[in-house]
Amino acid sequence: MPGGQLDPSSAVATAESGRGLCLIEELADHVHFSNRPGRGAVVSFDKILKWREDALLKVS
Repeated sequence: MPGGQLDPSSAVATAESGRGLCLIEELADHVHFSNRPGRGAVVSFDKILKWREDALLKVS
């Protein structure tokens, strides 16, 4: 994970596990990985949604 980014080409396309972090990195707008010794790894991410006026789900 050089530079804090995963290499999606290293994931096997037919694998049933191990692709989650690559998917998060590709689909999210902001991703942050950190490691807290003794407490484990933390993955934080967000996705910015832009609502259309004719969307079926209305924002309140």
